[in-house]
Amino acid sequence: GMRAVFSFLLLAAVVYGYDSPSSYTVPFLAWEPVPEDGIFTSTAQLVAVQALVAIELAIEDINNNPQLLPNTRLDAEISFHFGSPTLAINEIIDASDRNRTLVVGNPLSDISVLTGIVGNVYGVAQLSSTATSSRLSDKKTYPFYSRLTSPADRQAFVVKDTLLYYEAIQGLGWTDIAILSTTDEYGVNLSSNLIEIAEDELDILTYQQFLLDAEQLEVELNEILKAGARVIVAFVFDNFDIVISQGEEAGLVSENHVWIVPDTMVGIPFTSDPSSGVAQASRGVLGTFVFIPATERTEAFTTRWLSLDPVLYPGAGPNFEPTPFAFLIYDTAIATAMAVEKADQMELLDGRRIDPNIWTDVIRSLTFDGVSGEVEIDSNGDRLSNFYVLYYVPETLSFEPSAVWSSRQGYEPLADVIWYSNTTEIPDLDIRPPFDYWSCHKKEARTDKTGKTISLHTPGSSDVDDIDSHYHCDNYIDCNNLSDETVDCSANYTVLFIVFGVITGLLIAVAFVLLIFVLIFGIILKYRQLRVASPMFLAVLLISIIMGYASVYAWFGKPHPVACAFQPWLLGLGSISMIVALCVKSFRIWRIFRDMKKHTITDMQLFGLWAIIMAPAVLILTIWTIVSTPTATIKERGGEDHYVCTTGGFTGEPGGYIFFGILVAYGTLVLLFGIFLSVVTRKLPYMFNESKLIAISIYNIAFLCVFIIPVFLVVQSFNPFTAWILRTLAILYAFTATMVLQFAVPFVKILIIDKGR
Repeated sequence: GMRAVFSFLLLAAVVYGYDSPSSYTVPFLAWEPVPEDGIFTSTAQLVAVQALVAIELAIEDINNNPQLLPNTRLDAEISFHFGSPTLAINEIIDASDRNRTLVVGNPLSDISVLTGIVGNVYGVAQLSSTATSSRLSDKKTYPFYSRLTSPADRQAFVVKDTLLYYEAIQGLGWTDIAILSTTDEYGVNLSSNLIEIAEDELDILTYQQFLLDAEQLEVELNEILKAGARVIVAFVFDNFDIVISQGEEAGLVSENHVWIVPDTMVGIPFTSDPSSGVAQASRGVLGTFVFIPATERTEAFTTRWLSLDPVLYPGAGPNFEPTPFAFLIYDTAIATAMAVEKADQMELLDGRRIDPNIWTDVIRSLTFDGVSGEVEIDSNGDRLSNFYVLYYVPETLSFEPSAVWSSRQGYEPLADVIWYSNTTEIPDLDIRPPFDYWSCHKKEARTDKTGKTISLHTPGSSDVDDIDSHYHCDNYIDCNNLSDETVDCSANYTVLFIVFGVITGLLIAVAFVLLIFVLIFGIILKYRQLRVASPMFLAVLLISIIMGYASVYAWFGKPHPVACAFQPWLLGLGSISMIVALCVKSFRIWRIFRDMKKHTITDMQLFGLWAIIMAPAVLILTIWTIVSTPTATIKERGGEDHYVCTTGGFTGEPGGYIFFGILVAYGTLVLLFGIFLSVVTRKLPYMFNESKLIAISIYNIAFLCVFIIPVFLVVQSFNPFTAWILRTLAILYAFTATMVLQFAVPFVKILIIDKGR
């Protein structure tokens, strides 16, 4: 370990002797030099020149500090790569050829991912100030690469936790994001890290890339607009002024949009005019940067920077605030001096080639308080650091802290953000288009202009109120109070229910009157006119008719599971019971007159026959109710969900249709039996011959089954209002026709002609 190395070197020093060199030169690989005319053509160029100033100030402080390298002057040998990987690689190789195994600077990720590999091959350790690519954390590929900033994956966690924080406060919209990045290593790596950790918590609606020097982003920004994202994470290395100005033109800058930028845009000024459109459009833009606490050191450094002579120190002075990168670069030079001092203490500065492992181990063992905060580097060569979340203030052309992020504590707010609206009100990103709806309770059409104030109910809700506007006047009843099909609708269910309800009620009243009539004149007074027609079965016939009429009410109002369950019982049993009662009456007469022998068939025997014929119908309905239970639920009808009667139970659809078919088939058999009896009794004496009446009744019922049922099933699928009328008319006609045919003549003869005598 390091202790063994120290012991060995100390022993060597005792044997051979060692003197600290008077000076030691370290290669610094920078971006670009000060422009010859002293005019900065871009903010990125300003940052590059400020890096040179930070290095110069650090070297001055190092050489003026008697406690740091007291016997050796540190010199910085600065070379420039101008953004060219080839030049940077050549500088690494050249340093290796000159036995310089530590190269400092190299601020760009694009270049560092290449020089880091070359350094591994040629045995050159590197210490960067600002390269963030998470690929550089791979110890196998980049064993000698260290840096004074944190890797991109930590910035990605900062962005994610920030969005989750605001989503928890403000609600939907904050985690539906678009990523816009440059195609360089910096932008792609940041984007990849965010996509990798998004999981189910962030919904990345679109990911758009553009070339680093692109000036037209219309296509990419329009894709973001179409995706509907309200949060745009712009992982761009430079030229944010172009991005934000074109984003504003595309309609992506507003009080209901949030932009987030990485550390480069926090560290590199993108405009110098507080009143410019770029500055104003950037108000409230969120950014991330390594946490630089406000300490006496940082204040002193800033004060000193602003007091410098810009002629001697281009990029500094009263008109040039130090960018956050200047703090990191200054501390990088300090860390370099401390590493050189360690090497001096190890008596390695005698011109020999120093093993890059030693540089790497020494650098990663350093801890000190710098102008950028506490400096500590982990075993992967990454700085252990918290992050600031900041927001842009155009008046000061700077980012102000709003929160601190740490891997342990996550997002911790410090101050309210002043957003694009120039207020601290957190943006509402859950923007939805307005929609029309129908209020069941208020019985009127309304509009939700926000698109989210009203929560639409489904027609199956227990207390339906606000439903989508397309439910209004669509012939399906969706409101419990029927308002969706009665107010301003051409087809009015309320009127329909009133009219048919009154008619059905009157017919039921007539049937009850006839029932009383049969009981008095047929059973009690035993009028011959009624006795020969079997008064007991006339009563059964009337009860069946009343049951059939009652079934009409099961279809009134909005469907309900209980009403839906009663529909086949009331109508099915009523219909078949009516047919069976007609058949049983004719059966007794047929048996009596068939061979002219004396037969006694009591009413109880006949009632037994009626019960036997009814038993299969009851069994079918019972199994139907258990296996394919009629109920009410949400089903798609006409392309929309409606609350309708349907089949539930064990089978669901089409179990109901199958049992309906079985019941109709059985009813058809009973009808055929009735037709047979009508034929064989057609020549009996007039007083006992009801074959014509029964035949007409059976004909009416058969006609309705053959024609009305298919028509109803077809019409029901596209116009339930018309289908309701057809079904109700069919029910009323079938039972009323039978009632009139069977009771009109005896009623008139007994009460009107004979006047009850």
